[in-house]
Amino acid sequence: MKAHFKALISVLVILIFGFGGFFFFKMTKAPESQSSSIASPQTLKLPSNDLLLINNQTLTAAELKNKIVIVNFWASWCAPCIEEVPSLIQLTKKNKQILILAISGDSNTEDIFAFMKSFPEFNKAPFYQVWGDNKKLLEQFNVVKLPESYIFNSKGEMVKRISGTINWNTPDSEEYFKSL
Repeated sequence: MKAHFKALISVLVILIFGFGGFFFFKMTKAPESQSSSIASPQTLKLPSNDLLLINNQTLTAAELKNKIVIVNFWASWCAPCIEEVPSLIQLTKKNKQILILAISGDSNTEDIFAFMKSFPEFNKAPFYQVWGDNKKLLEQFNVVKLPESYIFNSKGEMVKRISGTINWNTPDSEEYFKSL
């Protein structure tokens, strides 16, 4: 009986220290939600040169003027990127002033075209799929994880940076974009 009691006490001590360590670790670690929170704006600019689109057409810098532009870095293999695409599509249906520069981090166009079969609206205006300059743009914007988005107001000023996935189709989001 004494052996069982000692074993029980040992298990309880291990559990207490285990849970204590877990909660201490959780309290000292940055919350996961920060990765998808809106960060403070940086001084990045919209691309000033023409962009080669995946369909071999060109999007001119002039076409970005007087539009709210979301520069969205994504990839077909990125589960959070895939998760946020439907809400981006819904957002653009509700606000015709928004234009999306969707810059893929994929290493080949076949993966992008395969992805487009699941989300055909993601490859029609107001979505512009940029792939030709993707490496240069990933470096220019210093993208460290996908998805990552940059919001520019109609004056071309960057107003928000979002790292991680969010639901773009919310009343708060709609109000935010109306205020730009």
